[in-house]
Amino acid sequence: MKVAGYLHPGIFPQGPIWDGGWIDIVGRMLQVLHRDAASECLLISGARFVRSARERGMAGLLDGIRLAEIDEIALLRRINRDGGAATALDRLAYRGPPDHPALRVLAAEIVRASGAFVPDVLISFAVPTDFLARTWPAALRLHAEAGPFARNPFPRSLFLDHLGMYGGSAIRRAGSRLIDFAADPAATALASAFRAHYAAVLARLDPFAGIDLRGPFERLCLLPLQVSDWYGFDEQVSYRTQFEFLLDVLGAAPPDVRVIVTEYAQWGPVITDVGPARNLNYLRQAFPNMLFVERFRSYGSPSQFLVPRVDGVWSVSSNVGYQALLFARALGTPSSTHLAGIAHSTDFADFFARLGREMPQSREAFLAWLLERYVVPESLWADGAWLDDYLRRRLAVTHAAEDPIASFVPIAGTERLRRAWIDHAPDPIAEPFRSNAMLWRLTAPLRRLARTLGKGRRVGRQEGATSAR
Repeated sequence: MKVAGYLHPGIFPQGPIWDGGWIDIVGRMLQVLHRDAASECLLISGARFVRSARERGMAGLLDGIRLAEIDEIALLRRINRDGGAATALDRLAYRGPPDHPALRVLAAEIVRASGAFVPDVLISFAVPTDFLARTWPAALRLHAEAGPFARNPFPRSLFLDHLGMYGGSAIRRAGSRLIDFAADPAATALASAFRAHYAAVLARLDPFAGIDLRGPFERLCLLPLQVSDWYGFDEQVSYRTQFEFLLDVLGAAPPDVRVIVTEYAQWGPVITDVGPARNLNYLRQAFPNMLFVERFRSYGSPSQFLVPRVDGVWSVSSNVGYQALLFARALGTPSSTHLAGIAHSTDFADFFARLGREMPQSREAFLAWLLERYVVPESLWADGAWLDDYLRRRLAVTHAAEDPIASFVPIAGTERLRRAWIDHAPDPIAEPFRSNAMLWRLTAPLRRLARTLGKGRRVGRQEGATSAR
């Protein structure tokens, strides 16, 4: 079998290293296929990713794998000359059209770099590849991303969706069907065991157990902020930034609903009390029902500890939305998002009217499908023999199935899945996010100084105004 991995050579708005770690995952999948199943493997990648892997001492990850390195700067210049929109390739790949001049240039460069290699399977990380459908019409194109349960204490996991990403995904296209999926009783039992196990683990680890989340408020909503200028967020909604998103939700929440806000710590703060964009004091004054705790920033995934303690979650595309369903919490999302078909509410009025006042409809059948057929835990995708068998099964069914959802074959037997999700999970810890935690501690004196100076300036202006009068 011939398998290609695709790492988008274009540079995302977040910068050239935003997606640098993806080579570790895609490269590892290709490596185990090459090692354990003798697959012919090709990595199509921006040159910067390959260079980074070598600089980090991970060149062994590429042993035996053919490389199709694409110089992203040369590509940018060629697109600017021939196709335009060189700095928006991620959005173009997501929303098309697939024959856009810039995507045609990208496809041609991929073919040139790949030579005579024609894959049976193409695994793309985080970027849709519809623009390659005409280039390799027989290839099974799988779109990979981190699964909804992917951070400690859960094992790392991936989904491999042949339909697309976000708005093109199986969740978007068939979510309303999947909530009534005729799940095998063994898969339903797996979902129940999975929930019970991780509810206990998260409660035991919870670094926020001492924080009174509810206070005087009757109902709790968790709002996990995400990343601005990422197509998975802003191509699904009209918000330009996370701050706009935050304001809209706070403005819609009734006064008796406490809105607990978390940030995507890996990409910096949305809420700040320093600089020209400072907004923390304003938000606390304007919305007394908002709860933001600086300590949330000290952990890489604070939301997953908070989900079991709230009544519901409002999300655009965060994996926290799936975690809400796992713990039988209400999920709300705008009607335009890929979560809409599995959510309980798709507008603010309905979501907040029901929140904490009625039990949300069960999503047990969907969770059973998710664990049995969609999300792949690490101990499986890192096993080349299993991965080879799985890809071959996907290939066979996809080319024969009339219903594209039928192409999501069972990942493994439920007993093996239980072992992969529970027995092979990492040692459970509440993972600290050292970068932000340390930065927050180091800048604390500066923030105190800024507040002191700000008070001094305000006092000076007040005294000056008094003197003038």
